[in-house]
Amino acid sequence: MKHQKIRWGILGPGAIAQQFAHDFQFVTKGELVAVASRSKERGEAFAKEYGIPKVYNSYEALYADPEVDAIYVATPHNFHLEQSSAALKAGKAVLCEKPITINPAELEELLVVAKDTNQYLMEGMWTYFLPAIQKAQQWVDEGRIGTVHHIISDFGYPVPFDANGRMFNPDLAGGALLDMGIYTLAMNWLFLKKDPDQFHVRMSPAQTGVDEEVTMHFEYADCSSVLTTSFRCKLPNYTHIIGEKGYISIPDFWRAKECSLYEVEERVDHFVDDRGGFGFNFETEQVCEDLLAGRKESAIMPHYYSRKLQEWMAMVAKKF
Repeated sequence: MKHQKIRWGILGPGAIAQQFAHDFQFVTKGELVAVASRSKERGEAFAKEYGIPKVYNSYEALYADPEVDAIYVATPHNFHLEQSSAALKAGKAVLCEKPITINPAELEELLVVAKDTNQYLMEGMWTYFLPAIQKAQQWVDEGRIGTVHHIISDFGYPVPFDANGRMFNPDLAGGALLDMGIYTLAMNWLFLKKDPDQFHVRMSPAQTGVDEEVTMHFEYADCSSVLTTSFRCKLPNYTHIIGEKGYISIPDFWRAKECSLYEVEERVDHFVDDRGGFGFNFETEQVCEDLLAGRKESAIMPHYYSRKLQEWMAMVAKKF
């Protein structure tokens, strides 16, 4: 990149884009210069709130802006392939909110576009960039809990049923697995990095037929994982990595601010980050560094990891 700072545009000013934009005040190597929305009023309100100088009423106008280096795609899952592809073809780097696509075939199509255009593409698994998650990885790598025997991860909130809303509408790729369950799978992959020998799935459908609650049991030769996601109820929302010598506990793991290390019942180490925002700035800053260095792929969230998450979600969904 020619510039000292990466110039960003946001595509789709929804709830998660608000958190992403809020955290730009903590990003040192990037600046937020544009937002695109199908709704003129919504786009202008978003731009005013976050001090964004340019507002576009079409996504095509954002793609065409020569003063935008990178685009954050924050629309519903089923639009990700089309919009990320269009941004890449327009010469933009793309950070696409998770899940990056809704099935493995779509991901492969998108990766071909990234390769053909020689542009940067990353799935927005922001959790992997949080200091508390990276500290937990460090503890595991240092052998502080010994060999990992169990991963237990759950993520659930009661979501009021709306047949036409994004969460429950099958036409918008609704369901708990794609929306929240991907985070539990991401934790399992991060700390085990291997496919299960066998697995079992229990799914409870909503009235629209999408998965309202999913429990996944992954079995390996030397360990096991229990992963649960739900629109029905508030779950503890912890990830526990349990080893022969102790365990690591991560509350609200998908947005983790802290983690604790235990030996039997005694907490022997504790980490808390001192961030000022939601935590999206860690991901954004790393993408900026990648782009400034000329990299086309993230080392923390490489394409291979996105492939694995897509494979696993498809594997689980086949059991529904």
